[in-house]
Amino acid sequence: MNNLDMNWQKTLSLFQGKLDDYGLDKITFDSFFTTLEIKDIVGSVVTITIDTKWSLDVVEPYLTHLQEIYNTVTNGHYQLHLMTEEDFKQSHAKQEHLLHFDDHLNPDLTFDNFVIGNSNRIAQNASLAVAMKPGISYSPLFIHSNSGLGKTHLLNAIGNYAKKRDPSINVLFTTSENFVNEYIQSLANHAMDEFNYKYRQMDILLIDDIQFMATKESSSEIFFNIFNTLISNKKQIVITSDKPPRDLKGMESRLVSRFSSGLTVSIDTPEFETAKAILRKKIEIENVDYPITEEVLDFIATHFNTDVRELEGSLKRLLFYKLICGKKLDVIDLNFALEAFSDSYSQPTQKKELTVSNIKKCVADYYNLTVAQINSKSRTSSIIVARHIAMYLVRELIEDISFIQIGHEFGGRDHSTVMKACHKVQQKLEKDMNYRQAIQDIKKKLV
Repeated sequence: MNNLDMNWQKTLSLFQGKLDDYGLDKITFDSFFTTLEIKDIVGSVVTITIDTKWSLDVVEPYLTHLQEIYNTVTNGHYQLHLMTEEDFKQSHAKQEHLLHFDDHLNPDLTFDNFVIGNSNRIAQNASLAVAMKPGISYSPLFIHSNSGLGKTHLLNAIGNYAKKRDPSINVLFTTSENFVNEYIQSLANHAMDEFNYKYRQMDILLIDDIQFMATKESSSEIFFNIFNTLISNKKQIVITSDKPPRDLKGMESRLVSRFSSGLTVSIDTPEFETAKAILRKKIEIENVDYPITEEVLDFIATHFNTDVRELEGSLKRLLFYKLICGKKLDVIDLNFALEAFSDSYSQPTQKKELTVSNIKKCVADYYNLTVAQINSKSRTSSIIVARHIAMYLVRELIEDISFIQIGHEFGGRDHSTVMKACHKVQQKLEKDMNYRQAIQDIKKKLV
């Protein structure tokens, strides 16, 4: 039994307890009121059906009492609308033709071409889980990250995967800005019934950039009701934002609470290995028919990896420069790449003196972090990895520095913490080839 049915059964039970107050007997209640069924909530209107017109005439005088009890049960301000089952079916049939819409999915954004790395693995796994079994475990799914890290790609991948498995499923991808604009247009055109009907028929609703809806009171209200209806009917909602639910300034607290009620996952800035894998995938998609050296991929993955869009833009710039200036070049090497990026990248003239500060800065840059984050008390996995590697490299590359001194340099940590960190790094170096490669890459920048 979903929440709608539970609230309605509570309402009928409380109404039955007051039959004497209303001048009714149990026979009348059992004959007419027990056949009432709650069908839908559209905005603040709750649709209730009854079997026949004769029964409707009997029940209708008591609708105000039922409405008062229902609003007490739900702590809401709803208006009950009573109609016969036949009238409801006819009305429903008239609306069926309205459910012909563009799902707005981008067919090119799929799980197959989404590059998975440590920075986005959890978000990808969660997205695939809801695409396989929408509405079962993680609804709503809330994905947050900075711009350009793959949130929109995952939303489309969910929709495309679900449609491929079941073409009859109703999927809609939209941005919160488009939702607000569509709502405003529906109000202006007196088409709110169609608007409400469409969104309430979704099996999977994909909303991108929900932060745009903050401070939009009317739009938030209608979205709140749609959200509740879909969740009550075990449908799937996936939402993205540039920040986690608790940091959505200007968003109604009841919406923030519901966003937080499902599964919240984040996407971090791609680390070196993921950035390089993304470049390889983009080169494959572009059908590049000439070789690009590993040094070039390393260079781009290291210096232009703030987000996926920057990686894509850098690769496009390189390919365009090859088209214009390197027609006779058989291979794109590092010298050519440095020439292509000459106005946005300057080669270092000489290496800095090897110090604790330099090592921390180099590790922080490699993982797209700040030195302050490495020194902080944060327990975020990506920060812990970088912090441990920085401690290890300080111990290995700087002579005569003690664990106590290292602890002092890393935010005043105990020497035992530094010892454990170095031991963990040494263990991972022996087992994890990618981890070993990452440390080698950082060393090349330092020594």
